[in-house]
Amino acid sequence: MDLAKQYIIQCIISAANSLRLSSEKIETVAILREKFNKTENLCEEIKNFKRVTELSKLGIKLGELENYIESGKLDFLKLSDKFKEHSYNLVREINYVLDVVTPQMMRNIFQSFENEVINVDLTKRDAVEEDKNENKKQMALPKRSRADELKEAIIFDELNRENGFSFENYEEKVLRPVKDLDSFLNRVAKYDFTESEINNYVKTMNDNAELSKKIGFEILSNMHKIFSAGLDQVNQKKIAPSPNVIESLRACLIVIVAVIRGKEVDITNYLTRAENFGKSILQTKKVV
Repeated sequence: MDLAKQYIIQCIISAANSLRLSSEKIETVAILREKFNKTENLCEEIKNFKRVTELSKLGIKLGELENYIESGKLDFLKLSDKFKEHSYNLVREINYVLDVVTPQMMRNIFQSFENEVINVDLTKRDAVEEDKNENKKQMALPKRSRADELKEAIIFDELNRENGFSFENYEEKVLRPVKDLDSFLNRVAKYDFTESEINNYVKTMNDNAELSKKIGFEILSNMHKIFSAGLDQVNQKKIAPSPNVIESLRACLIVIVAVIRGKEVDITNYLTRAENFGKSILQTKKVV
């Protein structure tokens, strides 16, 4: 099994699962998935994507995923969280492609890739052989029936589910409180807050934790839970808002923003600090 190929296919599908798609867009995703399933040279295929205006940004992201898998430095203990982060960071590019490329356009683009290869391979063959090969290719192209469309709809049932979710709304909902919370933490350090204020923030972060979990973004869900639990324990005077506590809470916010915005920065230290803080909160609850 080609690990890089399967990883990219699953990332594309997972990213598409975050969007509400029409039947036409579902078809485009199916064509995209099939293209990668059949490709024999993943690196060249991604290079082809980068040369097409509509697919170039997606191609760059896919190239980053290929480099990650092929680097030989995979940490399988953290692969699940890394996969969710990668698939999340694909959502914007997938959404753009589906907005500007129809199923027929996608087929035409992929056919142009095929034609480029054919032109190179047939330079030393005669015209009759070229026509035969071209005819075989045309005959080999699968014809989509209504049954095929229904199968795709079943396979991508999550894509077509009328649940009211959209990536843009999720992003806005999660990021909206972060800026206020960052400045609010400075007040918390000075005990300058009301119980009503802090309870509202605790509820907001709990709600966003549940939303993130429902969508499948485990890292983001955990960061929201840790922040909410920490703030709640400060409010209940189970822990003091020391500089260490405040910076640990802030680390949660940094991870949330970095993951959602797809920032190309190393957030390992922030993630570790936030997770360790989460463990210490758990210990505090057990003691109490």
